Amino acid sequence: VANRKTRRLLDKSKTFHVMCGVTICIFSVLHVAAHLVNALNFSENYNEDFLSLNAANYRGEDPRKLLFATVPGLTGVIMVLVLFLMCTASTYAIRVSNYDIFWYTHNLFFVFYMLLMLHVSGGVLKYQTNLEEHPPGCFNPNKTLQENMTVPKAFEESFPDYTTDPFPEDLSVPEPFVQNNFMRICSEEPKFQSHFPETWFWISGPLCLYCVERLYRYIRSNKPVTITSVISHPSNVLEVRMMKDDFKARPGQYVILHCPRVSALESHPFTLTMCPTDTKATFGVHLKVVGDWTERFRDLLLLHSNQDTEILPIFQQRRYPKLYVDGPFGSPFEESLNYEVSLCVAGGIGVTPFASVLNTLLDGWKSYKLRRLYFIWVCRDIESFRWFADLLCTLRNKLWQENRPDYINIQLYLSQTDGIQKIIGEKYQALNSRLLIGRPRWKLLFDEIAKCNRRKTIGVFCCGPNKISKILHKLSNSSNSYGARFEYNKESFS
Repeated sequence: VANRKTRRLLDKSKTFHVMCGVTICIFSVLHVAAHLVNALNFSENYNEDFLSLNAANYRGEDPRKLLFATVPGLTGVIMVLVLFLMCTASTYAIRVSNYDIFWYTHNLFFVFYMLLMLHVSGGVLKYQTNLEEHPPGCFNPNKTLQENMTVPKAFEESFPDYTTDPFPEDLSVPEPFVQNNFMRICSEEPKFQSHFPETWFWISGPLCLYCVERLYRYIRSNKPVTITSVISHPSNVLEVRMMKDDFKARPGQYVILHCPRVSALESHPFTLTMCPTDTKATFGVHLKVVGDWTERFRDLLLLHSNQDTEILPIFQQRRYPKLYVDGPFGSPFEESLNYEVSLCVAGGIGVTPFASVLNTLLDGWKSYKLRRLYFIWVCRDIESFRWFADLLCTLRNKLWQENRPDYINIQLYLSQTDGIQKIIGEKYQALNSRLLIGRPRWKLLFDEIAKCNRRKTIGVFCCGPNKISKILHKLSNSSNSYGARFEYNKESFS
């Protein structure tokens, strides 16, 4: 997609997905409530004159029979149950505490749509087949008089001597009267027929597209990758480096990892922290051990080893579990190299999307539009900065040697500390001078960036806690006196 605004809109696909889910839930509640009222009305207001339209079989029939003993009712009850499980398991608390529950219940959507196609097959919805002979609102004199109903005043004036005898077939209502009063005479009783189900027509197309896409992704990822090394970092962070034939990716993209020995169906997205280039085919991800899937995955890779070194080199590949990689997939962080000025804000392990960008700049920055990068990284403990300390130092030294010290502005914030701390090692001296205690003063930071980049469009990229994201989003939408415009971008896998 060539247009940046269109790309940014497509990056909202997850938000759109959530909005669709909430909309389905809201209207499902209204839909179910209306059917419950209808079931009660069919039972209490049973009318023998409309046998073909009655869902109930007799007056006073138990409404629960309509809900549990008919195809529309039973499928509807099961769909409500499935939707309830999907919605409750999609909450943030369950996704974080037990992702398995969320994953397996969310895949019940296939059952939901199968039931939805069967839902209308019970023949409850009907349409009239003889609209020409019995148009809506027409008048049937024979039926009216036979039932001793009140005759409209207009008919009494036209036929003053009319009695309760059947309406004479050779006597017609004056045409001017019919036209003036917008009334037509019924020539026969209404006839109704069940609707042929059409839900399949609207669902089968998108469902087939989904199945084709899943098949394509399965074929693309059916060959396991070669794990070259596994590195254990401080603060429960694991780095996995891999190789795969014909694998290409751009900085900021992510992949989905699937390890059958951890879970047969479950898979998770992880941002690439190292992308393959023309000179090296290795790519890698950093994952923080925060859930049951990552814990089991770490145990399989490290084999209960706590050493902070690379283990099981490539010649011992047989000891690694099979790992499948699906992707890469696009993300908003790809745009960070397409702005002249970019502000990248990371919180903790949220630095991973920017690691691949920094690695790419290390290989060469002149071919990209980016000319100034503000990099803000906020962590709780000092050890977290060691994940990418070597990369930051190497990139800074390279830019200094190329006489571009202003290309990247690095600011590291330590939010929780008992005192002044330093990143261990003399080789990190350049980062020690960039280390600040506390939290960033976001408003002053935005004003400073706007002042240094007047009348320019600045890309803001955030990957971190929602609290930081909301602050940055609000500041990006606020105006400033320097004519700078901030465009906010965010990616979240939570």
